[in-house]
Parts: sequence; C-alpha cells; structure tokens
Amino acid sequence: MSVLAANFLKTAEPGKYSDGGGLYLLLTGRDGKGRPTGSWIFRYTYLKQRYEMGLGSVQSLSLAQARGERDRWRDLMTDRRNPINPIDEKRRLEEEAAGTRKAMTLAEVAPVAFESLKGTLKEEGKAGRWFSPLSLYVLPALGTMPVEEIHQRDIERALAPIWRDKPATAKKAIQRLSAVIKHAAALGLDVNLNAVANARQLLGDQALKVRHHPAMPWQELPRFFQSLNTQNTVQRALKLYILVGGGPRLKPVRTATFDQFTDDIWEIEGEIMKGRQGKVDSFRIPVTKGMQELIDISQDQTNCELLFPTPNARRGKVSPISDQAIENVMRKAQAEMEWPQAYRPHGLRATFRSWVSEVDPSLYAVAETALAHQVGSIVERSYARNDFLEQRRELMQRWNEYLMTAH
Repeated sequence: MSVLAANFLKTAEPGKYSDGGGLYLLLTGRDGKGRPTGSWIFRYTYLKQRYEMGLGSVQSLSLAQARGERDRWRDLMTDRRNPINPIDEKRRLEEEAAGTRKAMTLAEVAPVAFESLKGTLKEEGKAGRWFSPLSLYVLPALGTMPVEEIHQRDIERALAPIWRDKPATAKKAIQRLSAVIKHAAALGLDVNLNAVANARQLLGDQALKVRHHPAMPWQELPRFFQSLNTQNTVQRALKLYILVGGGPRLKPVRTATFDQFTDDIWEIEGEIMKGRQGKVDSFRIPVTKGMQELIDISQDQTNCELLFPTPNARRGKVSPISDQAIENVMRKAQAEMEWPQAYRPHGLRATFRSWVSEVDPSLYAVAETALAHQVGSIVERSYARNDFLEQRRELMQRWNEYLMTAH
C-alpha cells in the first residue's frame, strides 16, 4: 500500500521515507532552484538476503514512476517460473549495454571535439590550422583505433618521426590530440587521460631551437620600400604594412576596410588581431600622412569596401589579397636586390623594432605597443591601460619620414 502523498516532494524535509512495498525515498536537500535532491531506493529480500537497489534520482523519476520501477523489479523476483534477483538483472543489463555500445574511433571523435572548440578559435577555425596537425600526422596512424584503446605507445609511434625533425608541428599535434582525448572523456568514453602526458615522456626532449624570421637591416629597408609601386594593389598593401611597422601583422592589413578609418585613427577589431577568440582587445593605429596617401589611392582604384581587393573583386567577387601574394613580392625582390637572406614580411616587425632601439631606446613601451605586444605583468597592465596613441603617432611619423627620405 502506498503511503506518500502525490505532492509530498514539494514540502518534504531531508530524510529517509518509506512509501511501502520496499520503495524508499532518500531526500538529501534542495538545489539552488528549490528542487528536491536525492534518490529512490528499492529494498527487498531475495533468498533470505536483504538488498538495496538504486532506481534513480528524484529529479529523473516522479513518485509515480518510482512506484512503477519498484513494481517492475518486484515482479521479476516473484515470478514463480523464473525468479530473478533484481540487482543481478540490473547489472547484467548494464554490462550488456556497455558491450553493445558503439566504440568511437579517434577519427570520429576528433571532428566532434573540433566543433566544440570552434568558439575559441579565430573565425571558428575556418583557416584549418587547428585541425591540420591532426589530419596530417595523427589521424593517418591512429584514426581507425577506438579512442578508448589508444595507449601512450601508440602516440609515441605516431609522432616519433616528426618529434625532433618538425618540433613545432609535433608540439601542435600532441596538444590537439590531448584536447580530443579530453573531449572523449567528457562524452563518457573510458579513455586514458594520462596517455598524452606519458607519450611526451617517452618521446623525450625535443631540443627545440626557436628560429626567428630573418630581419632585414633597418638601413636597407628604405631602398626596398621606395622601390614598391603604389599603383600595384599588392605592393601598396606591403607599403602600408611597412609604414605601420608590421604592428597588426599581415592579415589585418590585407583585409582592411575603409570603415575602419576614422579621424586619423585605424581601429582594428580584436577578432581580427592575433590571439584567442574573444580574448584580444581592439587595436588602434595612428594614421600618418604617408599612410593616408596609400588609403586615398586605394579609394580611387577600388569600388568595394576593401582597401586591397583581388582583381576578381572588379568582376563582382570581393575578396582580399592573400598572404602569399605579398610574400611573392619579397621573393622577387630577394633575387633582384640580391639579399643575403630570405627576408619576409613578418621579419620586418623586427626591422622596425631595431630601428626604434637605435634612434630612441627610451621608447620601449611605445614601440612594443606599436607591435601589439603586451607590456608589463598582468598586474601592471591592469593599472596601466594607456595605448600611447599620440606618442605612437609621433614615432610612426618619424619612421615614415625615414622610409621615404633615406637613401
């Protein structure tokens, strides 16, 4: 006979209550929304031995549903033809479900993990840089393996060929793999969360040597700068990149739009700047006379929102010029000007920084801010929030004059 009222859970205090027929309510309290927390328990005796079996939480089962579960399990126990211990049957069903559960391979989990991480990646990872180390170096070796069976030795064998020959790529690959395995654990899969850390130990020290982009001596840059043709879209973009000292990096320059320029200030949204999605502030650049001249030429030559569109934009398909197009300008100049090293756009940031150190070493913070670098510790940055806009304007004007007039 049932004892508890239908609305009992609404007012009940923490404790253990009997509903009759072996059904008990273990009420532990209430959550932040005032909902009861606890579980339903079926207490019974089978072959003179007492058992307690959990039926589910009070939030997943109503009182009526809990009574139905009690009756279902009690009927198994009292079946005269084939009596079964309820708790043994429950364990058998759970083991059967686990055995028939489809094992997910690493190749199946990786895209799911990538989807969940898209919100933290630039442009939701559309450039493919996050997933490519996995697709090139991990999935070919481990993709068909059930993710629950991946062992540190498997990871070691997959990455050993590139661990020291391509240390930066191998580091990205193992970081991505770690994220995928953690996501598999979140899905409820029984993965070895220590496999990646153990594989790192087995692979050993990479002896990674950081190789910086060659930086063109600042004394040689004016000659190259002055050789660039402002009537050529790609070369004009490279000139603007050099005039800003390479501060925002290439992508914000080549994808620049006219609406970003207001009152002698170029403001680039944080989503476009280098860094994690949603973690980077917008970046302001003071516009000098030389920069404005390039902007005006772009405005005269284009009929779209982009300063530097590809030729296809004139036929209705608007897209910015590519990184490779700008790099090709420097590749060609390397042969024509007989540079001793393969100078590329990113190295020009160091060229600008070296020039500032030479002309005025006291402008450290101003120069670092011009390169979109963070200056000082976290505590210092929380108090010093100045972006040195006017100081940078003076510095950039001196830099522009040097590039245009030096021989």
